[in-house]
Amino acid sequence: MEQKTPKEIAALLAQPFAPEDLEWRLQRTFQDKMTGLAVPYLNNRAIQNRLDEVVGPENWKNEYCPWQADGKKSSQLCGISIYYEGRGWITKWDGAENSDIEPVKGGLSDSMKRAAVQWGIGRALYSMDTVWVDVERKGNSLVIGDSQRTKLNNKYLDMLKKLGLSHTKATGVEAQLTPVMGEAPPQQPAPQQQPQQRQPAQQRNNPPMQNPPVQQGNIKPFPTQPPYQYIVTGMHLQNGMHGTSTALEITAPNGNKLEVYYNGIMQGVTTGTWLTDVQYSTRTQSSVVYYVLERYRVVPPNYQQAA
Repeated sequence: MEQKTPKEIAALLAQPFAPEDLEWRLQRTFQDKMTGLAVPYLNNRAIQNRLDEVVGPENWKNEYCPWQADGKKSSQLCGISIYYEGRGWITKWDGAENSDIEPVKGGLSDSMKRAAVQWGIGRALYSMDTVWVDVERKGNSLVIGDSQRTKLNNKYLDMLKKLGLSHTKATGVEAQLTPVMGEAPPQQPAPQQQPQQRQPAQQRNNPPMQNPPVQQGNIKPFPTQPPYQYIVTGMHLQNGMHGTSTALEITAPNGNKLEVYYNGIMQGVTTGTWLTDVQYSTRTQSSVVYYVLERYRVVPPNYQQAA
C-alpha cells in the first residue's frame, strides 16, 4: 500500500459515507401519531472497512477495557490505534455505557463508534439536523417505514451540500434495512406547549457539553428578556458518554444567531420552531465560552411573530 502522509490519512478517514451505507435509528417515537425522530449512524463493519481501505488492515488495531465510575452504570472504553511510519502507534480513546440489550456487546460496539469519531470517521453525521419520519409496527417493535428511506437519503445529501462535502462510493455494507430497536417504547404523549423546567446550572453536576463552538471573541449582544421570540434555524443531536444532548442555533429578533446546548432531546422542536421565555446560562471550558439552554416554551403557530 502506498504510504500516505498524516494529513492525507486524516482527510481520507473523514470522508463522508454514501447515503446508502448509513443506517438510521429511532431515538424517540410518538405512537399516537406514528412518528419518530431518526438519526443516522455507522456500524462497526463500515468503520473497519474504512480503516482497512485507508491505512491497511495491518496498520490499525483496537483494544477495549471496562470502566465504571462509583455509583454509575458500567461502561466500555475503546482505543483505536493507527501506525504511522517513523512515529509508531498513535491511539485515540472514547467510551460508552453498556446498553440495555446485550449490555457488554452494545457497550463495546458503541465505544468503538465513538473512538472512530475521534479519528474523524463519521464525524460529518454530527452535523445532521433532526429528521421526523413515519414509523410502522412490526410485532412488538416500532421501525422506520421503508418508504422513508428516500426522504432520509435526501436529508443527508442536503446536509453534505450545505457543508460543501461530497461522499465516497457506496459500499453496500449497511444498505439493507434500518434496525429494529427492541420492543416498542411506552406511548409518549404529544409534545405539550409547556415551559421546560430546568434546575439552575449551579445546582447541577452535569459534565460540560462536547465541542462547544462559541469563542470568546465571537460573542454578540443577544436579547434574553420576554416578550422576545426566537426561531430555531438549525439543530442536531450529539451523542456523548453521558447521554444525548441537542445543539441548536436560534436567531433573535435583532438578527443575531447563537448556538446553545440542551441536555437531552427537545420534544416538539424542529428547525423553524419559535421559542419564547428562553433562559440560558454561560459556561466556560478550556477558555471557550458556550451556552446551555435552561428553559424555553414553544410558541403556538397563531402567536408567532413575523420573521
